[in-house]
Amino acid sequence: MKSELYRQAIDRLVAECLDGQGQIGPKRARRGLWNENARSDYMPDQYQINEFLSELSDSQREILAGMLEKQFSGGVFETLKALEDLKIEPFLDGYEGSPYHDFIGRLTNWEWPSQ
Repeated sequence: MKSELYRQAIDRLVAECLDGQGQIGPKRARRGLWNENARSDYMPDQYQINEFLSELSDSQREILAGMLEKQFSGGVFETLKALEDLKIEPFLDGYEGSPYHDFIGRLTNWEWPSQ
């Protein structure tokens, strides 16, 4: 049986992917504007992203947004693998094998087992 802290941690990471930091880049990509304050002489890297996004169709921006979402959740997945490998509590194991398995399950609406 896993601790409530374990469940809270996994659920917090899922929330960040679906509704938090993991959605900032995808929302910007979908909108077609990365940073409204960027100019060629102020934040030129972000200005270039604005220019790039403006050249994409809606469907291309949707593809890019999906890639950004997957990269964010992939980073969480790899972090959970590292926490398990380093034997850091409470990420030594999970309900479905490893904590990263539980994370992927929760991303896809898998229900926690009853305690």
